[in-house]
Amino acid sequence: MRNLKRTKVDLLLEVLSDGEWHWGDELAVKVGWRFGDPVDKARERGYPIIRERLGLKHRYRMLKD
Repeated sequence: MRNLKRTKVDLLLEVLSDGEWHWGDELAVKVGWRFGDPVDKARERGYPIIRERLGLKHRYRMLKD
């Protein structure tokens, strides 16, 4: 049995798969503090991830079909 390593994109999609809003602080802990690149890569693959700015913070969510 092979042990496949999960990528940062995999971790990001796992967190955002519930369709709820997640703050950047949470993504930094669960995905890694440089989570912007995985967000871009997931969008390039067709995942509908949106970002909303509230004050000085951003929150992210993935739209569900």
